[in-house]
Amino acid sequence: MARTTNRTNNMLRWPLYGLLALWPAALGAQQGTITYTHSINVDLELPPELAMMAGEIPSAMSRDMLLHFDPSASLMVPAPMGKRENGNKKVEVMEVAMFTEFAMMMSMGGMNIGGKLANTEAPATQSYIDLADGRIVEAHEFMGRSFLVVDQRPTFEWRLTSEQAEHLGYMVIKATAEHDSTTIEAWFTPQIPVQGGPGPYGGLPGMILVASVDGGHIKYFATEIVLGDLEEGLVRKPEEGKEVSREEYDKVVEEKMEEMRKLIGGRIRGVGGGR
Repeated sequence: MARTTNRTNNMLRWPLYGLLALWPAALGAQQGTITYTHSINVDLELPPELAMMAGEIPSAMSRDMLLHFDPSASLMVPAPMGKRENGNKKVEVMEVAMFTEFAMMMSMGGMNIGGKLANTEAPATQSYIDLADGRIVEAHEFMGRSFLVVDQRPTFEWRLTSEQAEHLGYMVIKATAEHDSTTIEAWFTPQIPVQGGPGPYGGLPGMILVASVDGGHIKYFATEIVLGDLEEGLVRKPEEGKEVSREEYDKVVEEKMEEMRKLIGGRIRGVGGGR
C-alpha cells in the first residue's frame, strides 16, 4: 500500500513542477476565444410506450460553441451556424434551444447522456461564469420561455496525472475527477493560465481544452484557439429572462417533460384502437 500511495502522490505533484516553468510564458495568454465542438451521445433506453420512436431519435447531436474568457470571467455562446456568420440571430437561438430541449428530453426520458451532470450539459444560449467565486448565470430558452438560471459551478476534486499530450499546438495535461456518479476526464493547458473551461468545467491550473464525461457520452473538444484582447464588454452576464435557481428550472423542465410523455403516450395508445 505504501508503494502505491507514493506513486499516486508523485503523479499529483509531478505536473505542478512543470507548470512553474511554463507560467512566465503564459502571462500574455489570459484572454481570448476558444471554439469547442460539444457532442452528446445517447444510449437509447426508451420506455415501452415510446419504443416505436427509437428509429426516429438521433443517437448523437453536436454543436459548436464559443468560449470568450478573460482572467476574471468567461462567457460561452453558440458559434455562428456554418457559413451563416451574419445570419438571423433569432434562428440561431431557436436551433440552440432545440438542442437544449433534446438533451433535456433524453435525460428525463430515461436515456443515459452522462449521469446527473446531464441537465447542466445542454448548452444555454449564454453561460457566464465568474471565475473568482464560481457563480454561474445561464440564459435558457425552453418551450418559448426565457430563464436565467443562477447556480454555482460544481467543485471538482481533480486528480492530476503525469500524462501529457499536444492539442492545437498547446501542451496539455490529463486530470480526472468523480462527480455525482460520473467520471470526468479533462486535458488542460497551463499555457493559458485561466482556471476555466467549457460547460461547467474548470478549477484546474490552466484552461481545459478537452473534456469527456463517462467515456465520451458528453464531450467538449477545442477546435480553434484565438488569444488576444477581447471587445470591451463582451464577457458579461446575460440579463434577459426570469431569474430562477437550478432546482426551480429543473422542476419546470420536469413538469413539461411529464406533460409531453403523457401526451405522446396517449397518442400512441390511441393508435392501437383506443386502448
